[in-house]
Amino acid sequence: MKELLVRNENIQRLFSWYKQDLFIVNRKYQRKLVWTLEEKQKFINSISNDYPVPLFLLAESNDKYEIIDGMQRLEAIFSFLQGEYIVKTETGEGYFDLETMPETKEMLDNGLLFQNHPTLHREVCRNIANYQIPLSITPFEDSQIEEIFRRINATGRQLSSQDLRQAGTIGSFSNIVRIISTQIRRDSSDDILPLSKMRKISLASNKLNYGINLSEVFWVKHQIVTLANMRLSRDEELISYLLIYILLGADISPTAHNLDIIYGFEEEDRFLLRQKINSAIKRDGEQEIISRFMSVFDEFERLLAETKGFSQLIFNDDAHGKGRSFQVIFLAFYNLLTSGHKIGDIQGLRNVLSGIGQREFGDISTDKWKASYRKEKVLAIQGITKSFFIESDSFDPAKDNWISRLENILTQSTIEQQLFDFKIGFHDLSNGRENIKCISKIVKTLTAMANTEKNAVGYVLVGIADKESDANLHNEAYNTEAHKFQSFYVTGIDAEANKYYKSNDAYFNLIKQKIEQEPIDENTKSYITRHMMPVKYYSKTVMVLTLKNNGKPILYDKKYYERRGANNAYIDEELLMTDMSDFMSRFL
Repeated sequence: MKELLVRNENIQRLFSWYKQDLFIVNRKYQRKLVWTLEEKQKFINSISNDYPVPLFLLAESNDKYEIIDGMQRLEAIFSFLQGEYIVKTETGEGYFDLETMPETKEMLDNGLLFQNHPTLHREVCRNIANYQIPLSITPFEDSQIEEIFRRINATGRQLSSQDLRQAGTIGSFSNIVRIISTQIRRDSSDDILPLSKMRKISLASNKLNYGINLSEVFWVKHQIVTLANMRLSRDEELISYLLIYILLGADISPTAHNLDIIYGFEEEDRFLLRQKINSAIKRDGEQEIISRFMSVFDEFERLLAETKGFSQLIFNDDAHGKGRSFQVIFLAFYNLLTSGHKIGDIQGLRNVLSGIGQREFGDISTDKWKASYRKEKVLAIQGITKSFFIESDSFDPAKDNWISRLENILTQSTIEQQLFDFKIGFHDLSNGRENIKCISKIVKTLTAMANTEKNAVGYVLVGIADKESDANLHNEAYNTEAHKFQSFYVTGIDAEANKYYKSNDAYFNLIKQKIEQEPIDENTKSYITRHMMPVKYYSKTVMVLTLKNNGKPILYDKKYYERRGANNAYIDEELLMTDMSDFMSRFL
């Protein structure tokens, strides 16, 4: 049995660890950042008054500290130290004085931080920086971390019911729910992240400027889940109900009790239900289930793209039971799309769904919301909408609409900049001159990305502008308007391909031919050309090029390159000869 040793570290030292990315978060069981501004302010006020705070529990691994308990509190501390919000203390109200600590002063001097005013008295800031945080740092194994996390959170009532279900539950079902949820919210990322990166994939709300604009998240945008309920992970709960239907059939009641059984919180029929759902997942495979679900979801987004939103389309006014209504319509679409159909008349489908909520869902209530009722309504919607679907040769989630996947890639690029690059096209927008040399740069960039580490995957997306000015130039050149997502502008390659090459196919074939001439080994050429993919984003076509590291560094024109930020850097041969281990150790 491991001995729990508690030690104190002052806040200044913890901030130094934070800046070195020594605090890591495992998203398999950790929540997103959910504390409100008021909760942060109250916590910092406690520190300023020298009140005791609960123990922070960390697991030490590879000289880094995985946060088991205390993520919200640590982020509250570090964001305050960076001058992001004001706090009221006994001596007055103000921001942290950035000149108090050497680390924040250096960031201030280098333009990485900005000093907001008014500031707290220097002595108050110094006391906060010197405050002793109680830490328990123990080398737990992964299975122990999961169990500890569950027990810590299951004994309190801070988490919502769905958060409690997901906390410390690393089964196949919970993993599928987590991945689908993050893809829909557009906050997907690697499972392991530095705490400093969590802000970029957390939901902005309540005066906190995080990376994901909550009002633009699908559930909130379409008035299916409220802002308050998003903080309670009701979106994940809704997805769980959909997956129960998809995996177990229409006869399983969509109840919280059944969810608790599947997640292992109820003993009654535990093994029977869990065995059934695990068998279904094993039969279809996690990735296939996720791909099918997201492909149907993308069709749903495409349907709603030119409407005022789900709520307005279905109900034409405010109504209750929007989450249940969404379940019914989504499942009807799921049944049709995964049984050899595709949408044939999208405008006709919009028209028939307009106001259908009053006619079909006016009587949805908790008492009626049982398996038989949901089944009846799903069949009814299938019957009403089927004539607007046509037969399809195949249903291929890997090639169907990429709306969710592309938006998640764009979001992830803000976290791992070195693995993503964007090109608007292969012609100069001012004079139309072909710039085929751009292809050489793309291939070199892919090899540099692949040299980041073992199994690293680099992405270059063509048909995307990361500057508004470039999007405007594209619009002027081709008379097409880009689709904006966050700070990106999806221009597509369609207009360029049609103008200069007559078709997208000819455009792609030319690029493949040019890649075949590049100074890289045959395996690398083969990987890039085989994985080149045109993907549909609403009405735009985007070219996706990828390269995955194969366990060893990859040469471009007999030289090694690596990514430094958004640039390619040549690795000096002399450096390679004198200290080969630094570069080669990445691939061990």
